[in-house]
Amino acid sequence: MPVREFFPNMYMALVSIRYLRHPTRPTQAVFRVQPKMNKLEIREYLRKIYDLKVTKVMTQNWLGKRKRLTGKRRIVGYARPDFKKAIVTFEPGSDVYTPPPSDD
Repeated sequence: MPVREFFPNMYMALVSIRYLRHPTRPTQAVFRVQPKMNKLEIREYLRKIYDLKVTKVMTQNWLGKRKRLTGKRRIVGYARPDFKKAIVTFEPGSDVYTPPPSDD
């Protein structure tokens, strides 16, 4: 049976990396993903596209910030889009991120 990979219009923005090259703790990365993505899709996305071995995925749903603009005649309210944060733990020894060499 063929393996189907289907990731239409899914984005993952890397926010930060924790415990990179720490002697005892596994490396964690924080991504900003779409609210409709679930843990399995995040794990498969990183495994199939970037060939990373994921141990654990934790997610947090965030509401977009609500704002109000006041003008001379009326008050206009708007909101930034909602997003989801994914905290991904990788297997020890996996090469998640290699920082560029410094010029020093």
